[in-house]
Amino acid sequence: MTARRSLNLKLALSIVLAFAVSMAVTWFVHDRLAAREADRLIDSAFSDVEMEIRSRVNARLVRQAMAVRERLEDGAKTDVLSLRALARELRLTEICIADAKGVIVHSSEPVYLGFDFTKAEGQAAEMMCLIDGQVTEFCQAFQPNSARGSWRKYVGVWRPEGGFVEIGCDGASLRALARSSLVGLSRNWHVGGTGGIVVTTPADLVLSDYARPNREGTQWTGPEAGFHWKRREIDSFPVYVMIPRAAAAVTRNVLIGATAVLNAVALAFVAILVGFVISAFVRRQIREQTERDLKMAADIQASAMPSVFPPFPDETAFDVYAGMKPAKEVGGDFYDFYFTGPKTLVFLVADVSGKGVPAAMFMMRAKTLLKGAAQTGKPLAQVVAETNDALCEGNEANMFVTAWIGELHLDTGVVVYVNAGHNPPAWRSAGAVTYLRGTPGLVLGAMAGVPYRSHEVRLAPGDALYLYTDGITEQPNAAGELFGEARLLDILKAAPPRQQELLEKVLAAVAAHAGAVEQADDCTQLALRYRGCAEAVEHAYKPTMEGLKQATADLEAALADVPPRQQMTLMVAADEIFANIVRYSGATAWSLRVELSRHPDSVRLVFNLAGLLFGFFVVEGDTECAFAVVAAVVDAHVLDGDALRCEDDGDGRDRTDFVFDVNGEAVIS
Repeated sequence: MTARRSLNLKLALSIVLAFAVSMAVTWFVHDRLAAREADRLIDSAFSDVEMEIRSRVNARLVRQAMAVRERLEDGAKTDVLSLRALARELRLTEICIADAKGVIVHSSEPVYLGFDFTKAEGQAAEMMCLIDGQVTEFCQAFQPNSARGSWRKYVGVWRPEGGFVEIGCDGASLRALARSSLVGLSRNWHVGGTGGIVVTTPADLVLSDYARPNREGTQWTGPEAGFHWKRREIDSFPVYVMIPRAAAAVTRNVLIGATAVLNAVALAFVAILVGFVISAFVRRQIREQTERDLKMAADIQASAMPSVFPPFPDETAFDVYAGMKPAKEVGGDFYDFYFTGPKTLVFLVADVSGKGVPAAMFMMRAKTLLKGAAQTGKPLAQVVAETNDALCEGNEANMFVTAWIGELHLDTGVVVYVNAGHNPPAWRSAGAVTYLRGTPGLVLGAMAGVPYRSHEVRLAPGDALYLYTDGITEQPNAAGELFGEARLLDILKAAPPRQQELLEKVLAAVAAHAGAVEQADDCTQLALRYRGCAEAVEHAYKPTMEGLKQATADLEAALADVPPRQQMTLMVAADEIFANIVRYSGATAWSLRVELSRHPDSVRLVFNLAGLLFGFFVVEGDTECAFAVVAAVVDAHVLDGDALRCEDDGDGRDRTDFVFDVNGEAVIS
């Protein structure tokens, strides 16, 4: 009971304290708001009084300009002394008369005679609006005068006989003229109901008082106590705008009273709302931190797998392309490929049980263990068995990995593979596509000491293997129907020649099948096409016309089995390259090496000449296009930094390659 009373007392004190703090904040806020409202009213009044003062001053100056014009119409003299006398009489600083062409022909200031407004800029150019009579009066702002270096205000009026009269006033003249116009300006001009405006001279003589006209003409002593006020100078006349502080306080107190009632009601909900807010804030912080961690994990995971394609630009025996599309921020699938010997390529696709961060961490461990064991050069079955034993150690979460691991021997096309509970890959050979089925071994990480068996398949040049995870075939649609192996097989049968296009086509088909259904699992793919090892023949020739004849004969014999049209393209291109090297290199003693490499689906010609600068260039299209590019490159004798690059073999020689693909794709590299 005592504890409850203590808790209730603390709660009551907390409520009272919260109410007091709330009211203090309310008072402060509303006091600031009241002051801000007073400032707004004062600033608005300044804008209004400024317009009124300028209107009265401009009207007075226009009357002065018209008085000058009337004097001129009555025959007044226009010499300098006469115009100066007239200016003094009318309390002006200067008088100028411009003709119909905009040139000052008479002035009280000789320095302005001959001034041409049509050639002027800025302040003076504004007066040109009076030339044609469409504007009969024009008033400028009080601003610095470029000729005199002092502040002046200019007003002009149009002359019916042509041209215009311009008068100017400095600060003293302006004040003298405007003073009489401003007397009584602010009488009965209230601001905010109880405030008002006072206008004085620079010497602080009251010209206009909103409340007490009897003070006009007396010395101004400043705003009275209890007023909120501001002071500004408008055309050199001090203007005071004032609002009683009590008026602002009334508004403030009314607002505070109304707010106090609302605070008392709202305070009962504060504790509940605070709890909800804190809880929501904590949840959001946790969610944002989780998202950042997952993004970082995804970046780390992506960087752990090969992402640059082609991965081995100089390798001609195979083409490989792979990619992974995780179902969540991070996935458990992975792929990999790497050389374990000069002619041995290991490639694999694997799928870790589960999703998210735990699967990604287990994936990284499995990937590292597999690669480390494979690099030792041990038989593939032993590599898989050792990786399985290592994954079983400390695997309290009972996670496992399905994997299909292959070892391609480039010189023979033989693929040694081990299937650890994974989907069978598709094998494309001689235009037919089938699944490379067999009895798979146990998944990795499930049980230690399990032996694994390797199998072999021989790839002929042009054959391809397609590896994938079950995220491809087991993606459902809205009706619950899986994508399935049959649909995948149909796509592979019509596969495009490029491996990247194949993978993109499969992903597009899976997405179209799923429709609005979210991706159910990670989708990982790897496509490998075996091209076969090249048969290279190398000849050396002198860079002379005799060498060209011999090279042509050798090349024609080497390409005897190539179709005639394609053979002609190669011959003409090679002849053009060789002839231009002979014509422009200036070399006669150096040896020109011509390397002919035969692949099952391509022919590569490599021209090596020490000391020459030739580049390589990529073109896709028909053979005529390829030939045209070769000819243009060699005839130009110029290397464009964007289109051409020089390749150094590392032995002091530069190289130009021409490649012809018998499938119809021509490449210069």
